[in-house]
Amino acid sequence: MQKIFLLMIAVSVAVSALGCESSYATKNRIRKEQDKIVVEKLKYDYDEMEKDLKALKEKYEDAVSYTSIGNSLEGRALYAVTIGKGEQKLLVVGSVHAREWMTSYLLMNLLELYLDTGQAGKRVGAYNIKKMLQDTTITFVPMLNPDGVDLVLNGVGDRDLVPLLHMNENLKDFSRWKANIAGVDLNRQFNADWVATDSKEAPSFENYKGENYLDQPESQALAALTQKEDFDITAAYHLSGSVIFWYYHQEGANYRRDLRIARRLRWITGYKLVKEQDSDEVAAGFKDWFVKAYKRPGYTIEIGDKRYDEISVKDINQFVRENRKVIPYLAKEAKKIK
Repeated sequence: MQKIFLLMIAVSVAVSALGCESSYATKNRIRKEQDKIVVEKLKYDYDEMEKDLKALKEKYEDAVSYTSIGNSLEGRALYAVTIGKGEQKLLVVGSVHAREWMTSYLLMNLLELYLDTGQAGKRVGAYNIKKMLQDTTITFVPMLNPDGVDLVLNGVGDRDLVPLLHMNENLKDFSRWKANIAGVDLNRQFNADWVATDSKEAPSFENYKGENYLDQPESQALAALTQKEDFDITAAYHLSGSVIFWYYHQEGANYRRDLRIARRLRWITGYKLVKEQDSDEVAAGFKDWFVKAYKRPGYTIEIGDKRYDEISVKDINQFVRENRKVIPYLAKEAKKIK
């Protein structure tokens, strides 16, 4: 009987300790969430991003820096944000298309995740983030198309409505807008095979490639940054489809290398790989130009299974979970690029 009594006491103590531990973990998680800078917003627009960049800089000081690589057509600074101080160089781009503003929110979440875990000496999965930041310089361009994002999220405002309506087929709802504010698709602006790339004949909410390649300030800024920094690997985030584009006429060792990395990205994210035969024969996207011009790995990662108008900031936890290991993995692969 005494043994049973002592056993009951031991179980009671263990349960009590477990409860305390659970309570501590819960309080710790809540405190961490309260300290988070990039938090859920109904609309993650340029002003929110800029505010978060300033707050991240204030909190993490020398661990993060940002600068303007140019200005949009409406004069907004195009920010490049840098973490890490290593020799290898990785570029990650978001919001090339206006209605895909969720990619900016994702990249800003990932940026804060790496700053936080790097400072704390923690890992993301198996990846040592402090080591990653010692070995690799990672540049984020979280919002390449801020004017377009502003149109999608905040409406016409004080802009001239008439030309915008004309480009939007007289629809007053601009939520489907992909282009920059001049009606040029920034992902048809790069000289992979610009001349042969399909295009609408005039500025439009989507699929107009411009009068010439790199004739928009946003695409010019991204190309100039890429040329200056000579990145080892690039990844451009888009929405939607949960797919990964990787192929643009690579051959031999480059083909095998880029496919191997793409297959690993598929395993990390759970997204499907777009097959060679399903990729564009001619294109003028950023990834296509980088792969062709630099002979290095470039990826277009499309998040989300739902349409752009069905996705909300509530989906961010899923997108972070799927993509949090992508950048550490690409940073590791960057060491192998010659």
